[in-house]
Amino acid sequence: MKTKLTVLCLTICAASPALALDCADGQRAFTHAGGETCIPEQAQRIIGLHDQSVTLTLVELGAPVVGSHGRVDDDGQLYMRSVDLLFGLDFDSGQIGYAGTWDQMDFEAMVAMTPDLIIGREYDMETRDKFEAIAPTVFIADTPTGPMAFPREIADAAGVSDTYEAQLAIYEANLERARFALPHVQGATYSKIQGWDGKLEVYAGYGGLTKVLADLGFARGTVGQRMADRGVVWGEEVSAEILPELEADYLFDTYTIAYGDTLADPASRLNDAVPGWCDFLTACTEGRYIVLPREYATGFSFTQLNMLLQMITTNVATSGAPHG
Repeated sequence: MKTKLTVLCLTICAASPALALDCADGQRAFTHAGGETCIPEQAQRIIGLHDQSVTLTLVELGAPVVGSHGRVDDDGQLYMRSVDLLFGLDFDSGQIGYAGTWDQMDFEAMVAMTPDLIIGREYDMETRDKFEAIAPTVFIADTPTGPMAFPREIADAAGVSDTYEAQLAIYEANLERARFALPHVQGATYSKIQGWDGKLEVYAGYGGLTKVLADLGFARGTVGQRMADRGVVWGEEVSAEILPELEADYLFDTYTIAYGDTLADPASRLNDAVPGWCDFLTACTEGRYIVLPREYATGFSFTQLNMLLQMITTNVATSGAPHG
């Protein structure tokens, strides 16, 4: 008898959806990096747990954002990186409330915002219990092989997928025009490098910049590709001895508007890391070292992607094609 009951149980379990959620009216099951969560069918009050990646996407797509992670500048002023630059929004306007910094979230302030949905990154799962005690929370994973999966999932959770797809169509049309203007970059190699605190850093991925370069037909240089093959999403500190291996048709670096950088600062930081670095890389000596604003280069908002297309097209067109 016990055996028959066991078989019957296994049969019923096999025929049932695994871990299927029974959500209340007005809610839907949403699968994310943290599992499956019942969220509003159409959220009305959303908190973004990262300004430059989550909140920026939400604002651009017209989602109802009531709060966001933020940062504190050297003068003690709060701001949302890239959100302020691209959309002119700050915490003083009253439209978006301050939810704390990445290492010190303000949970009491978040409760007061009465959100019906919180959207974060996979990284934020370390304190998921505290977020989930406030409102349904979803955690979006960063996928190196499909970078647009991140903003697309944010759009899905927020209920603004139609707007996302419309903006994607505009970007793809702009991309075709840029490809037409830059036929010589098909298969051209690039290295994304950076000097920081006297150290040399190389990047396998750099957010939106990596996507736009790939879309245009560029290919990672040897070191960056090796890192990507190992599953590195962003970058790593490397020895100055590998500088010759960073040789590529184009070099890309970034400066930070929020930190008061000038266009000359990135090259100066590289020189601190590897004195005379430019003399060892043909792309630099021949004028194909291109410096872009980090606020535009790292994110996946369509505003950033379209601006990157314009900036890369202009810089590459005026720098000349590699010899040979």
